[in-house]
Amino acid sequence: MGVNGEAASLFSELLLCEYPTRPMQFAIAGSIRYPISTVIARAPGDIFGKHAERIVLGLGLHELRAVADADQVFTQYKILLEEILSKTSSVLYLLTIPRQALPECVAALEAFNEKVCAMENGDRVHVLDFASHLEDFEKDQLQRGKFARSLYDSNHLPTSLCHVLLGLFIARRIYNTQKETENGF
Repeated sequence: MGVNGEAASLFSELLLCEYPTRPMQFAIAGSIRYPISTVIARAPGDIFGKHAERIVLGLGLHELRAVADADQVFTQYKILLEEILSKTSSVLYLLTIPRQALPECVAALEAFNEKVCAMENGDRVHVLDFASHLEDFEKDQLQRGKFARSLYDSNHLPTSLCHVLLGLFIARRIYNTQKETENGF
């Protein structure tokens, strides 16, 4: 979600702008880049002890870059999810990873995203398919012609436009999911 958690910070600011009187607290671990195995080890203090109502997880890209094996990365990812689900009452939002973030391993990335999407249960686990949203956005941008702005730079790092797009996407999807849950849809 950005080298320094830019998209997560934008998301929190967007929610505060929309709901200035709502009590909210954010714990953003953007500038600290842990592999999933370290997140699992640190979960008791960093996740469980926070009593979070909602948790957004954008994990797996670092590991996919290192091993390019969707099954191996997802095994660790699923351990973390099961640990969070068993030890909290938090609602989880899982982000898919756009192929533009890892064009050299598209097959592994797509396999990983499919496994993440399969975790959706409509109750406590919701998938935020940012990969598809980004592709739709890029198609719309292509209609503008040669002046379309890039979402990733030449090193496959997200641009500020990508951070804003992700922040807006998370805010809108969580709000819509929460409304659907409250209305029993």
